[in-house]
Amino acid sequence: MIIRLRKIHLFAFLTLLCGVLFLLAVRADPAKQALSPVQSRTLPVVMYHHVLRDPRRAGKYVLPEETLREDLAYLKQCGYTSVTVGDVLAFVKGEKELPEKIVMLTFDDGYQSMETYVLPLLQEYGMKAVLSVVGQFAQTYSDSGDTNVRYACLSWEALRRLADSGSFELQNHTYDLHKNGGSRKGLAQKRGETLDAYRAMLTEDLTKNQNAIRQYTGQTPTALTYPFGACSDSTPQIAKDCGFQAILTCAQTVNTITRGDTESLFSLGRFNRAAGESSAAFFQKLGIPKPAGGT
Repeated sequence: MIIRLRKIHLFAFLTLLCGVLFLLAVRADPAKQALSPVQSRTLPVVMYHHVLRDPRRAGKYVLPEETLREDLAYLKQCGYTSVTVGDVLAFVKGEKELPEKIVMLTFDDGYQSMETYVLPLLQEYGMKAVLSVVGQFAQTYSDSGDTNVRYACLSWEALRRLADSGSFELQNHTYDLHKNGGSRKGLAQKRGETLDAYRAMLTEDLTKNQNAIRQYTGQTPTALTYPFGACSDSTPQIAKDCGFQAILTCAQTVNTITRGDTESLFSLGRFNRAAGESSAAFFQKLGIPKPAGGT
């Protein structure tokens, strides 16, 4: 009996000792500390569109290439890691840990500039991005063969190259609903349109784009990106019914992702990155301050 008690005490002591040594090791190693299990993370999301070298064409939705370089360098200097929708889903489901400082870089519409200018910069700075694809744009430029970087969108073949690069995760930006005129704006339900008709229309469009992206690129989107941020009250549920696990909106809010809270992923806010503002000024609005000693 005495021998058995001694063994129990010895086992308890060794267990306690291992725990103490583990905690000391985590405190001594910043990398392990950054990946320690947590319940939530702050997630700022940037919304980019077109990128060009000519600063004269810069505007609300066109960013100079040099400004994008400055953004990536700034994030790197601040110690941020870029994440994809897949990374966020895995974290929320408890399948993956994420560093403390994370940011999501999203690019809408699928301009040719993604391959010409953005891909090399992502690779140079070791970052990855989310590219939301409009199927009709991809089909139009696949048919025409036009690759003019000033205005063209990526063909399906070019999108496949980006998907294979490992730097881009492709998501669904609708097949043919990226429109801001006429009777419908983006994904908004039209006046007088019944819910059944709206559901059928939206399901058909989103499914068509899902199938096209999967067929031509090998990736299956998990998120829906709202064109112009336009939607209706029933849109999120229809997106869920179509199998989407997240929605990227245009609401300028910083997100908090929490383990087990999958519902919050259907209203992820993003900040539009326009030209004419320094990287420091822009990212401070997203809660990303200058690093200590930074300029």
